[in-house]
Amino acid sequence: MKAHFRRVLRLKRDEQIEKAVGEIVAGNDAADLKSELARIDTYSTLLSVSEALPTREWVWPAVLTCVCVAVVGILWSLRVSHTDVSLALDTTSLQANIAETWRIENAFRSPLMHFERLTTISAPNLGISIEQSSGDAWLELEGGQIALQNLELKDKTTIEILSDENEVDLFASRAPLSGRVSVLGKVTVTAGPRFGEVATHHSFNIDIPETIEFAVIDPKGVPTQLSVHAPAKWSLSKPRCSEISFAREEVSGAAQHALTSGLTSGTIRFNDTSWPVLDLREGDLLRVNRTDSARIEAHGDRGLMHVTLTGAVGSVTVGDSETRKELAPSYLEYLYNRKSLAFVWGAIVFLWGLIWRMSKAMFG
Repeated sequence: MKAHFRRVLRLKRDEQIEKAVGEIVAGNDAADLKSELARIDTYSTLLSVSEALPTREWVWPAVLTCVCVAVVGILWSLRVSHTDVSLALDTTSLQANIAETWRIENAFRSPLMHFERLTTISAPNLGISIEQSSGDAWLELEGGQIALQNLELKDKTTIEILSDENEVDLFASRAPLSGRVSVLGKVTVTAGPRFGEVATHHSFNIDIPETIEFAVIDPKGVPTQLSVHAPAKWSLSKPRCSEISFAREEVSGAAQHALTSGLTSGTIRFNDTSWPVLDLREGDLLRVNRTDSARIEAHGDRGLMHVTLTGAVGSVTVGDSETRKELAPSYLEYLYNRKSLAFVWGAIVFLWGLIWRMSKAMFG
């Protein structure tokens, strides 16, 4: 029976009791109250029977409770699409996919640079002009003052940077590139159209900096390589990358590949949560996904790269294919940590509605 009907029965019974008490207090004969007493007895019997009947008033509160619990569970299990992080680490390897054209300015200075798998090499004042459609041309510069003036990498380029105390190697593939390198002083220039062939080998004493231009027009399967030997301190700033990783693939034998990490130390802070700072250990396999809007900077000194990343990313992945763990806060953690007005009022309304429905069902 509905709670409304039970309330009506209680009200009518109480009215009859009050009426009968009034009659007796007024001095009327109790024998005249038989009809009122009969009604009181009828109302009491009906109430006893109705309260003994099974009721379904609990159904809607139970459904509401289940829905609320389900919503909370979904918010707890679903990860946010982007989270704000602050990352700082030292590494000897870095791999990234370029999201938009990136122009590197005056990044490297060295007494020895080597370039492999180029399409064109041009320096008219030095008498150098090589064009190799197969993309196998190479260039070596030694001595004097050598500086990479600029290097332009197109979007969708995959780059990998490896660093140690004696050398920095940059590999680029999957998209065209172009660049310029300046030379000054006593410099030896050696170049050829393909490995094992030398087209130019001259030594120059250059008083005014000369520029050598190079390009890769139609990249092949093997990456273009830039090797900087005994580099001075260097810096790469503000690339836009779709993802960045600090693991590299090593080939140990025929068809045997293994992922290794160049990471030596570092920390990650998830700014959208109250999580403690995550300490990274040497050898951790680390990948940061969907980094298009994050700010990335890399500095090199004494064989190590110091990399910082700040801003919104998709997630952070630690581990290989077998031990991989994807780190990103749930929507519930995100909303709670942001202390958003919607979360606070939503929680209040949820609790008030739940208590009201349960009390209505239990106490009529």
